[in-house]
Parts: sequence; structure tokens; C-alpha cells
Amino acid sequence: MFDISTPTVYIPTIFLTIIAVFVSILYKDAKKNTHENTKNLPYYHEISMSMGYINRCILEDGRFQYRKNINSDITYDNTVYNSLRHAGTLYSMYVYEKYGLEKKYYEERVKSSKYFVERYVKKFGQNKYVVISVPEEEKIKFPIAKSGSAGVALCALSNLYKDGEIDLKVLQGLGEFILSLQNEDGNIYAYLDLKTKEIDKEAEAIFYPGEAAAGLVYLYEADPQQKWLDGAKKTLEYIAKTRKKLDFEIPFDHWSVLAMEKLIEKNLVSMEEKSLYESYAEQMAIPLLSKQITNVNNSYCGAFQDNIMPCSLGTYMEGLASIYFCTTSDALKKIIYKSLSIGCMFLSKVQVKTGEQAGGLPNSANWVKAGVTPNASVIRIDNVQHVVTGWLKFQKILALDVKEW
Repeated sequence: MFDISTPTVYIPTIFLTIIAVFVSILYKDAKKNTHENTKNLPYYHEISMSMGYINRCILEDGRFQYRKNINSDITYDNTVYNSLRHAGTLYSMYVYEKYGLEKKYYEERVKSSKYFVERYVKKFGQNKYVVISVPEEEKIKFPIAKSGSAGVALCALSNLYKDGEIDLKVLQGLGEFILSLQNEDGNIYAYLDLKTKEIDKEAEAIFYPGEAAAGLVYLYEADPQQKWLDGAKKTLEYIAKTRKKLDFEIPFDHWSVLAMEKLIEKNLVSMEEKSLYESYAEQMAIPLLSKQITNVNNSYCGAFQDNIMPCSLGTYMEGLASIYFCTTSDALKKIIYKSLSIGCMFLSKVQVKTGEQAGGLPNSANWVKAGVTPNASVIRIDNVQHVVTGWLKFQKILALDVKEW
């Protein structure tokens, strides 16, 4: 499907030349460090440091310390918060367990999950549950329930059902809420106004439909009702078909390809659906890859021409790793492998390595440079969450028992 000779596919010639030079070297080097024991995989140390940071941010009641600073003398009162990002951090803790590492933070994850459910998950109507966004925490005018928050919450919490740590009715209620926001085309509206109890059909949030679809896929694993699977597929079809028209302006949406990856992995797609997902994933990857800085003599090698923010770079690594499993093209897999290699390496360089905030990822890769804005040295919990998930997903690829290309 991925044919670089066709005029509709755009990857600069220079970029491909650089790929050819570096892919085999990086791949062979990484394979030397690939063993069954994940402790011997690249980025194990970085992952451990960042998971330690996340764990240290869990307060006694289960709430995260949302912001910290490289300078430990600068503190924040923790009233600024975000329920969706709390759920995302819980998800990264689950991914840490899922990909064969330690369950050393499991009890803390359960504690923080229960805090999340108690504070942010509320019953709505007869059979729905919502994740609320608190106005004073998120600086909004009235309480709302985001479809994306419900989706990410399902990604984070559905796995706890088998352990008896969450009521299935809550998970099902979150799923029902998502389906209630889905229109006939498959799009999922951004949020419900909890004050008026009306859906806002004008607001747009580009990532919420993908987050919601991913949540339905995770819910289906815990509660295999056909409606969850059908709902997820309907939304993914809508995303793929409508965004295809955007050509190379297509947004990079790591949640949507995560949902597609899981459906392909579980053989829950038809040949037609698989082809659609593959085409969408490849279209999303190409413009992003063409912007990556690949010159090893550039201090920003691994970052992107218009982005050196670790938080969004982490989402790029997450999404590219999902695309790796959505495409059947060996050529694109090699390019993605190289991209992940240098992207994850760049993120390792900007991770805080020592001191009280060791394992943290600041807002900007330039945090070490003099004269940058004070905001560059702020560490948000979602910065760390996305980067550590990106490293973990790259480890999933490194751990594969694949032959040399």
C-alpha cells in the first residue's frame, strides 16, 4: 500500500537518503540490546526514572501533583488541574505494567484511580456516567463532560475490572455516554454542558473522537458487547474518511491509530476496514516524518522542525509506534523505526536526570538554555505521561522477535 513511487506520496528525497544511511545502523545497534528481559531493553532506565517521578507525584489522597518546576524552590498550589490528563497518567501507569515491566506501582495506580472515580466520575441520567471538568480547576465557565475524558478514562480503568477494583456499571455508563454523543455519521461531539444538560454540537476538539473510540475498544475487552465495538468502528471510519480529504494537512492523532492498532492486533477488523485504517495511518505518518530533524550534528536531532516540546513529541512517538503496527509496508516500518530511534533518543537527552525532579520532562527541550521563558522549566504531569508511554511503545517494537530487514 505504501508506494513511494506514486506522485500522491510525498517524502523528500533527502529524507529518504538519510533514512538509508542510518536505519540499518540504528536497528542493528538496538537489536544488540534486545533480550527477553525488558530490563535489558533501551530506555529502561529513562522509563524507570519517569515512572518514579509519576509515583512521587501521587499525593496521599490519590491526586497527582499536576505541576512542578525544575527549581524545587518554585512550588504550585495544585488548584490548576485537568481530569482528562489525570486519566491519561493512569493510562501510562497501566501501559508500564502491560508491556512486561514491574507492577511495583500497581497499588498506587489503584489508589489514584479510585480518587479519580470518586472526584470526577458522576452518574448522569439512568445509565450513563460522565467525567466532569471542574470549572475552578480548568478555568472554564461551567462544568462540562468531555467525550475525550470518558474515552481516556476507559483506556485507563477498564483493565481494573478483572481485579475487582471498579464496578462494571461505571465502565458501561462511560461507554453509554460516549455513544450518546455520537451522531449518525460517526463523529463524536466534544462535550456535554452539565449546567444545561445539552450537547454542544458546535465545539470542536480534534482528538476527542479518537480518544473516545480508543476507550470503547478498551471497554470491549472488559465487556465484549457488540455495541462498543460497533461504536468504535463507526467513529474510526468517520475519522479516516473525513480526514483523508485533508491530504497532508491531516492532524497527527495518536489516539485514533492506537484504537486501530488494537483492533488489528485482535483481528477484529474486516479486510476493508484494515485497508482503510492502514491508508489513514500511512497518510498521517508521511507529513510528520518529513518534518523530523535527522541530521545527527544538529542538537535537535530527533525533534521536529516546528516542535521541540517533549509533551507533544511523546505523542508523536506513541502514534508512530501504533502506525508501525497498522502498516504492512516494510519500507515505512523502517522509516518509523529510525524515527522512533532518534526521537526517543532526543527525549532522553531532555529528561531531568538528577535532583528532586529526576525523571521529569519540562515544557520545552530548551529548559537547559539561558534566557528561555520561565514556563520552559515547568514540568506538567502529562509531559511525563506521554513521553514515558512513547518509550514504552518503542520498547514493544524492540522486543519483537523479528528478522533483520
